[in-house]
Amino acid sequence: MSELETRIVKLELISDNHEQDIKELKETSSTLKSMLHSIEKNLNQIKYIAVGALSMVIAQSMGIDKALKLIIGG
Repeated sequence: MSELETRIVKLELISDNHEQDIKELKETSSTLKSMLHSIEKNLNQIKYIAVGALSMVIAQSMGIDKALKLIIGG
């Protein structure tokens, strides 16, 4: 084999390796995206639980009628 052919084969091998690496990165990216979406859903649930708990604490300490007036703004 000539030097040129050797270099071409080497470049093809490197290209195949890069192609495989890119494929793995895309799969990892997809997995991370779904995990982040799941984490975001969990954080939203925690936020709504905290808001509900805070509302209950306010309602119990002030009385339900005063708390509703405070929340509704009436």
